[in-house]
Amino acid sequence: MRDLLSPWGELRPQATSEWQGEVALPAALASFYEEIGPWGEVHEKHGPMGLSIAAGGNPVDIPTLKHLWSRQACYRWHGNTGERLPEWQDHWLVIATEGSNPFMLDTISGQVYFALAGGKPDFQLFAPDLLTAFAAIACVANTMHELDEQAFDETYELTAAARARVVDDLDKLLAGSADASQMLAAWRWYC
Repeated sequence: MRDLLSPWGELRPQATSEWQGEVALPAALASFYEEIGPWGEVHEKHGPMGLSIAAGGNPVDIPTLKHLWSRQACYRWHGNTGERLPEWQDHWLVIATEGSNPFMLDTISGQVYFALAGGKPDFQLFAPDLLTAFAAIACVANTMHELDEQAFDETYELTAAARARVVDDLDKLLAGSADASQMLAAWRWYC
């Protein structure tokens, strides 16, 4: 996992005491932050910013543990008023975003879902667990980085060869634990 994520910024273990949430920190997240710890670039006024993973389109941002709870704004509660949003379930936790589109950990099942922002959440199953989700995102980003400009045609559309390479690399990573094409469809990755 560290090898997949390290191209996207510094990794530094983070103690569970950094958690600012009003709910208990799920064990899978605690382990991820204690063992891997997305740290990223350090901003002069805000400190470490987490990882920003360029997987095509908007980057996928994985915050530091200290900032993870504040990233629930506009999903769990209204960003301006702080009022709790009724459609957001207590056991849902945003773990990363692509632009404003959330990757959500269901803290009961351990599965990770993805939805497009705006309106009522329409989550699609993305990965069977947290580590698979982050590994898959990093795998796609690493493949796109290797392909560089060859991923796109002259109109900046993703080429069929690039899509096939991403699916192939992702299938190798998943080794039967999930379906690459299904994951990319749930993510709406270049659909």
